[in-house]
Amino acid sequence: MKTIIKAATLTTLLSISSVYAGGKMVAPAVSPVAEIKEADINPWYIGVGLVWANVTRDCYCYDLQGNIRDIVRTEDDNWGGIVRLGYDFNQYFGIEARYLNASVLDAFFNTEHYGLYLKPQIPLSERFNLYGLLGYGHTEVDTNCDGIHETFSHNGFSAGIGLEYDLSSKEDDYEHYKNSVNGVPEFDRPFDGHGDQEVEWGLWVDYQNLLHDQGPVKYRSNIVSFGVTYDF
Repeated sequence: MKTIIKAATLTTLLSISSVYAGGKMVAPAVSPVAEIKEADINPWYIGVGLVWANVTRDCYCYDLQGNIRDIVRTEDDNWGGIVRLGYDFNQYFGIEARYLNASVLDAFFNTEHYGLYLKPQIPLSERFNLYGLLGYGHTEVDTNCDGIHETFSHNGFSAGIGLEYDLSSKEDDYEHYKNSVNGVPEFDRPFDGHGDQEVEWGLWVDYQNLLHDQGPVKYRSNIVSFGVTYDF
């Protein structure tokens, strides 16, 4: 029993002596905490590209007396350009304004559209980003049906779905991460590592429905657009 008490007393004295030195209390050494640098991600991006627009409508065929002889469903498509300007609040939600004009070819139908959209998005990987478009837009279609020119305008809901691809260099980012002090992420540039949050260039392709059986002749308009984005 005495042996156990002596051993406990010796252990206590050794512990106290490690705290005091020369009659003064010495604070235990504390390892410095590495400062984590937060990435300052710019949420703005811009995109430009090409758009293919398809339009269908009912066309009325008249006889010599001016009576409707037949109703024919006509269809045509055209090419043009599109501009996107967006703001990503985070990797899951953003907002986007877009303008497009498809009137390059000498076609029966020309399409113009602009709108503002909510952009829910899901990063599928470090490079791919799936997103949706839900918003309100203005669509104007110029048509030439059986020699009769007509312009139809509609304001209302529009929706779409798309895919973005990040062209930025991941390898450089991760090499810098591996070589950073204490393993703290210190990327060479703002970068969050998910979806289309790249700095500089990316690609996109999407589908959007502009009109669905609108007006007396049941206009339908769908577009497919693709191009490049630049994240600031």
